[in-house]
Amino acid sequence: MQSPEWYLRRLSLMSAGEIGWRARQSFVDLIDRQWPSTAAVPARPSKVQLPPWPAPTRQDDSLLAAAERILSGEVELFGEWRRLGEAPGAWSTDPVSGVRAPLTHGKFLDYRDVAVAGSARNTWEVNRHYQYVTLAQAWGVSGDERFRAGALRLIESWLRDSPYPLGINWVSALEHGIRLINWYLGSRLLGNWNDGGEPLQGWLDSIYLHCRFIERNQSRHSSANNHLIGEMAGLYVAATAWPCWSESAAWRQQAKQILEREIERQVHDDGVSREQTTSYQVFVLQFALLAGLVGERAGDPFPAQYWSRLQRMTGFLRAIRNAGGRMPDFGDADDGMVFKFADDAAARRLDDLLDWDGCLAGRVAEAADRRGAVAWLATGLGRAAAYPRNDAPPPRVFPEGGYYVLGEHFGTSREVSAVVDAGPLGFLSIAAHGHADCLSVVLSLGGREVLVDPGTYCYHSDPEWRDYFRSTAAHNTVRVDGVDQSLIGGAFMWLQKAVATVDCCDPPDAPVRLHAHHDGYRRLRDPVTHLRDVRFESVDRTLSVTDTIVCSADHRIERSWHFAESWHVRRDGPGRIIAESDGLVVVLELGAGSEVELYRGSLQPRAGWISRSFGSRESTTTVVARDAVSGISEFATTITWSALPVITA
Repeated sequence: MQSPEWYLRRLSLMSAGEIGWRARQSFVDLIDRQWPSTAAVPARPSKVQLPPWPAPTRQDDSLLAAAERILSGEVELFGEWRRLGEAPGAWSTDPVSGVRAPLTHGKFLDYRDVAVAGSARNTWEVNRHYQYVTLAQAWGVSGDERFRAGALRLIESWLRDSPYPLGINWVSALEHGIRLINWYLGSRLLGNWNDGGEPLQGWLDSIYLHCRFIERNQSRHSSANNHLIGEMAGLYVAATAWPCWSESAAWRQQAKQILEREIERQVHDDGVSREQTTSYQVFVLQFALLAGLVGERAGDPFPAQYWSRLQRMTGFLRAIRNAGGRMPDFGDADDGMVFKFADDAAARRLDDLLDWDGCLAGRVAEAADRRGAVAWLATGLGRAAAYPRNDAPPPRVFPEGGYYVLGEHFGTSREVSAVVDAGPLGFLSIAAHGHADCLSVVLSLGGREVLVDPGTYCYHSDPEWRDYFRSTAAHNTVRVDGVDQSLIGGAFMWLQKAVATVDCCDPPDAPVRLHAHHDGYRRLRDPVTHLRDVRFESVDRTLSVTDTIVCSADHRIERSWHFAESWHVRRDGPGRIIAESDGLVVVLELGAGSEVELYRGSLQPRAGWISRSFGSRESTTTVVARDAVSGISEFATTITWSALPVITA
């Protein structure tokens, strides 16, 4: 349970309508705990709609190897293979800590308590059933009955271990949505409902209970973020594939209406997710694209404006992706994926998404011969007639989302890409997945990351690390008096939120200069305004960042610069920093009067850390320049670099 203070803070961010709704939900949960409605409505298996899914022409050699590992009792978790097995209780166990969550009523299980449930995120990742899809793929490619039998045995053991409504797998409606999608994908690949085949005993009952759970527990009010889109995508896919109950048509209609509404509501007109997190934008796109294509194939197409919004979302990701294929880790990132069609799916998820956009837009003709998810999705789902055809380069200015891309030679070995974050903190009253990164700057040169956003690392497992990675100190911006620009209220809650204002963007469509300010420190006893001017000068190979602090009393400020882990960083005189990596040299001039410190893997203070994947962190170098301020003070950071390679034919 959370502390009383947490509940008071959370209540302060709710409307009266939300408080009433949550009270009713709690009452329904109490009734369900006392008298759980475990009986499913009898299904009509003849109504199942799971057309065959042929394997693509080109195959990845690693697919069968991954399937063999799954048969041996292993599971891939955030890039590492771990033992899972089929022993009773395996589906309720965190594979990392070994903690097994109890089979108590899911709605009353304290999944945030690591002593009770370990890391719920780890357990839920395993229960999304990507491995079921992998086994189905392997069977489709090889015809080896061991893979088909293993896939069905996996589902059988899950049904045995996870009876409704008990345990950690009956907590989150989002997890139900993802599991339903992977059951759909694997079942189409496996064909276990085709050619006279019968589903496993109890599977249709569980699908019904999954759909009912989502419909009754959908995210609403201040929690209606990416979770709601994922829940409705899962419900829509399931109600389309298994229209076996009288409620199915209503579920499908409701889910589609909410998806169409939420894509408009949760995404700015310029294609930036209102959650202000690049990782969750990929997550939402996977849900929305797959649900739309399932509807297209079923003769229930989504409207043109839905597809247009999705294409603008991919356009934003394309614009901030550097020539090396990486995008900044703005906001939270938990490596969440809707589906995986290859062992390197996590590493390729952005490339797959952009390739998928190219296929749908008609820019890529032979999708079935490509690698990874795109090849499989092309053979199984096809295209959307209303998806816009667009060959124009992506924009560099996203005024509603608040991101501005400065630089030149985009997509080449001479690329300079500096992305400035002048956007809102996050979405809705709690801004759950936002970070205190207002006016931060990330920089890459020739596709190589230089100054980075350090990522997320964890959610519930370690509150101190959770707070560090989303703090102002963990981003390339200015911190005043050792406090964050926005005020943290809980692991997924912000009480006060910095608001940025862009004063100048020159030129308006392809900026080389941006001037903005934010009000995050106006809450201090002596209000402080932070103004930042960012200028790119091509001839001088320079990015100039000028920070102006406006106040009345005395304050202390810190300018932080976080380098990617491959850079060797050292001092070169007062206020001067040299960074080198593979022959490229970057110089930071911070001002001779500043107190400059270099941190690498430091715990006191926490600094010099980066998280490339959920649950992992490693040391890197953070440069911090500290200064005393009073009145109006100006501080310049000049970043220069050696010549980048010349483009050759």
